[in-house]
Amino acid sequence: MKMTRILIPVMTPLALAISSVASAGPAGYAPPPPPPTQEFKIRIGGSYWSPNSDNVTFADRWLRFYDDDDYDDDYHRFRDWGAFRTNLDPDGEWGWFINAEWKPIDHWSVSLSFQQGDRHTGGSRDPWLYRFWDDDWDDDILFDRRRRGDFARWKPQTTAAYLNWYPLDPSCLIQPYMGIGINYTDFSDERLRHWGFWHRNDDDDLVFRDWDGRVNFGDSWGYTWQIGVDFTFGHDSSWLINLAAIYYDVTTDVEVDTFYRNFRDDDDDFGRFWEHRFGGDYEFDPWVFQIGVGYKFDFNW
Repeated sequence: MKMTRILIPVMTPLALAISSVASAGPAGYAPPPPPPTQEFKIRIGGSYWSPNSDNVTFADRWLRFYDDDDYDDDYHRFRDWGAFRTNLDPDGEWGWFINAEWKPIDHWSVSLSFQQGDRHTGGSRDPWLYRFWDDDWDDDILFDRRRRGDFARWKPQTTAAYLNWYPLDPSCLIQPYMGIGINYTDFSDERLRHWGFWHRNDDDDLVFRDWDGRVNFGDSWGYTWQIGVDFTFGHDSSWLINLAAIYYDVTTDVEVDTFYRNFRDDDDDFGRFWEHRFGGDYEFDPWVFQIGVGYKFDFNW
């Protein structure tokens, strides 16, 4: 009994010392903390583009006009073209996106995204046509005939880089985020549609003369911001659903080149020639709403 009272106070600190040394490792020092975890995500899905409606002032870049001397001088009135203002109001279209995101630390990430929209059409040609409208033409009867649809078609594609902030703890299954960055937007598949003006033919009928030509949308650099959320299927799952709303600041230079050749007779003798170039700045500025699926990878430094 006396020996027990002596050994208990002695053995207790010794046991604690041995336990601490064993937990520290064979060398007797504390083990290092686990390495930080990085996260990498890939998302892909569909996106709905809603472009801005903008009133664009088109100004003449240059005009070439030729008229054979045998023709009536009345056609020289087309020399005075001047600027005109029209509305570009394209419809919304669906497209697709893909992005990759790297999250080196909690709450902060960088991402690179590519979006491509489908073909948009827009642009009223009526202000341009009215410059050739004669007072004796019946406005009511020809109203529907003059409106031949939108004059331009184009397809946008945007590449953007973001710095993103995640406010919630990484363990949460729902991860909202917001980001700001820069975007580069260019356009493809541009096409000029049914450009021309009304004209009296030899039978004194009023007909629409189609001009040949092209439309070009210049590329653009601007800012962008986004807000979105990732829904993870579970703590042990790598799959997620993504929803996001994105705004792109895009101002593009729209340039139109048109020309019309009128031949005098069946021998293709040259009669009249018009060639017109004009342009203006269009604030495309689309909102893009995306829904997609993603997959994430976790790895250590």
